[in-house]
Amino acid sequence: MFHLEIVDLGKVFKCKIRHDNSFINPSWFLDKIEVIDNLQKDTYVFHCERWLAKGKDDGKIDRSLYVKVSI
Repeated sequence: MFHLEIVDLGKVFKCKIRHDNSFINPSWFLDKIEVIDNLQKDTYVFHCERWLAKGKDDGKIDRSLYVKVSI
């Protein structure tokens, strides 16, 4: 889990996530990403449910995800 404080993003509809495939075991499974806008009281959910790993699933270490739920 990561917590970032950033400037206002406006309405969020897409995010891109990746890693650099470094270290001994760089594979990780990404369930979902939640972006919470505390000012507007909005939550954006991006489901992935896939591996980011060169040796698993489809071998990709980056994904473009589109919002599935806006609460």
